[in-house]
Amino acid sequence: MAEMTSRERVLRTFRFEETDRAAFDVMESAIWPEFGQWCAEKLGLTEGEAILDRFGVDFRWVWVMAQAPQGVDFTDQKYAMPWTASYSDHILERPLKNVRTVSEMLRKHEWMDPAWWDFGPAQRVREKHPDKAVAMLVHGTMLFMTACDFFGIEEALMRLLLEDEVLMAFFERQHEFAVELLERACRETEGVVDICWVMDDIATQRALMMRPDLWRRHLKDLLRRHIEVIHEHNLLALFHSCGAIRDILPDLIEIGVDAVLPFQTTADGMDAASIARDFGGKIAFYGGMDIQQLLTFGSEDDVRREVRKNVDLFATCGGYIVANSHHCIENIKPENVVAMLDEARQYHPARRK
Repeated sequence: MAEMTSRERVLRTFRFEETDRAAFDVMESAIWPEFGQWCAEKLGLTEGEAILDRFGVDFRWVWVMAQAPQGVDFTDQKYAMPWTASYSDHILERPLKNVRTVSEMLRKHEWMDPAWWDFGPAQRVREKHPDKAVAMLVHGTMLFMTACDFFGIEEALMRLLLEDEVLMAFFERQHEFAVELLERACRETEGVVDICWVMDDIATQRALMMRPDLWRRHLKDLLRRHIEVIHEHNLLALFHSCGAIRDILPDLIEIGVDAVLPFQTTADGMDAASIARDFGGKIAFYGGMDIQQLLTFGSEDDVRREVRKNVDLFATCGGYIVANSHHCIENIKPENVVAMLDEARQYHPARRK
């Protein structure tokens, strides 16, 4: 098979079509400080872009954030919580934790204006990288995670269990905002970016944070509409949730999610063999290279074997992208990341029919 461009390779992977080799990436183009320092010392590369070019990854990512207009203070917690904040209520006070009425919630919380997002960077990334797959992360569209920010995770989960009217009203208003923002984002980047990333972390490494029926009743159809907006503008929908999301993979397939990130194979029920067997060819998987043990404590040979194993497991169905399962962990061995990228680039198994 002739060599493909990165963009062709990724798009064919999302369509479960045969490719010249597996698509691969450094997760979300994130070059964490320790890996960056290693690249500077060993390779003489000091810029993240140069590092990505050196290893030939197939993706480029654009994270689009709101820009506060004059007179608006984003440190005011009626708009947003600190991005670096913990979900722990012992560290950060939650402005909506004790709110008991919908009217009070609407007085205390202010939604941003979708016009505050600038999508110009996406056009510049496409112009610079015409042959790469470009993924856009539109920050601010999360449903459950946003509730956790403002109510606190324990409070949000309790209110969800009780089907509390204040939380339900918050979800509905956050959904309306997210749809408006996604419609603008996708309209302005149609034909420029290939993939729109949406997120809502809803799982631990052992199970979903909530009963699957609660997620289906209160969040599934809201996410469905987000996916519809993305598809209406001819973009692919990539859904992010860490952890053990196996219970809702059939639901994500049903509502049209094209791929999930990260593919956390060490979470319960997420092993590569059974996922490929049961869901391969129905939804694509990005990740699969564990950072907690493999990339941190494993050998380079261990890493190369895992790349080959995962690629082989998806050889009959397609839809697998090699990448580290998470990023920004300081003790990941840089040599293991290099081994992962190198093996993904070199390993070309014939696709089995």
